[in-house]
Amino acid sequence: MGLILGNLPVRIRKIVMYTLSATDQKFFVKFFTRDVPNLSMRAVEAAIPILPSSLFIIWLMHWSSKEYKRSLRKNPKLYENDT
Repeated sequence: MGLILGNLPVRIRKIVMYTLSATDQKFFVKFFTRDVPNLSMRAVEAAIPILPSSLFIIWLMHWSSKEYKRSLRKNPKLYENDT
């Protein structure tokens, strides 16, 4: 009665079909010439705005821990006249 897979009575519209070409399926074709430089360029571009604040936070944490340890020490001048 004409109900073959290509001739069904139900019409389905707005379906988009995607396919990959044979060159897109090969992963390592341009890996070292295109992808690695692109990755390094994107990493540098992403690090430029983040790097100064990160370095400041690292310096602040180092300074604060050093200052805290220094503040815990006793002052020997306070105990010079104890006998």
